[in-house]
Amino acid sequence: MWIDAHCHLGWFSDPAAVAREAAEKGLGLLAVTVTPDEFRALRAALGGEKNVALAAGLHPWWVRDASDADALCELLPGVRWVGEVGLDAAPRHAATWEAQLDAFERICRACAETSPPEAPKVLSVHAVRSAGAALDVLERTGAAESCRCVLHWFSGSSDELWRAVRLGCLFSLGERALATRRGREYARVLPEERLLTETDLPPFEGSAGGAADIVASLGLSVDAMSSARGMDPRELSALIAANGAALGASRES
Repeated sequence: MWIDAHCHLGWFSDPAAVAREAAEKGLGLLAVTVTPDEFRALRAALGGEKNVALAAGLHPWWVRDASDADALCELLPGVRWVGEVGLDAAPRHAATWEAQLDAFERICRACAETSPPEAPKVLSVHAVRSAGAALDVLERTGAAESCRCVLHWFSGSSDELWRAVRLGCLFSLGERALATRRGREYARVLPEERLLTETDLPPFEGSAGGAADIVASLGLSVDAMSSARGMDPRELSALIAANGAALGASRES
């Protein structure tokens, strides 16, 4: 009944133990990575944890130049889950904006070209002060059409929100997003089939803690979202769980 559609499982001090704890609690995880090297290391550590969808990523904060996308693009034909990828136009990342844009474009184009129609790739997308630019890339490369795109912690404008809805995007919302007026309003108005929960936990590499922290954070998100929508929290949890299951389902199932 619990879905965390964006967490940094590899940043826990013992990712495999957290994955097992999560399974015991009925918790499904979309575990994003920030570099291809992190993805490779975590893939080896997790083995066959069936409740974890491990995503290969290149976070925009880790982009130095366009060549950083090469290692991720090499992995893309063999992976279904991709993230965290995207753009960040905050002032402290302005110096790498052009490299970020080029890298994200190459990643999205490679995803579109290697996404099988029967089992589309799933992208977890970071877009800080750059929602319009990120949507431009998703649309221009064909990723919006051929992949399932989840906008993580979406903070764009209302016009950008509805543009993303028209492009078929889903939205993963966590307790920090839902602590804002904009986040609660977006949770209220989004179509129910586009809603997912996330934690973005833990906050830094080597963190202690585990699945209980994830469940607690998800509970706060469900409470805030259900309040915004005027829904029973249990009903909303079931709806979000169904959305999470559909995200990973094949189009033929």
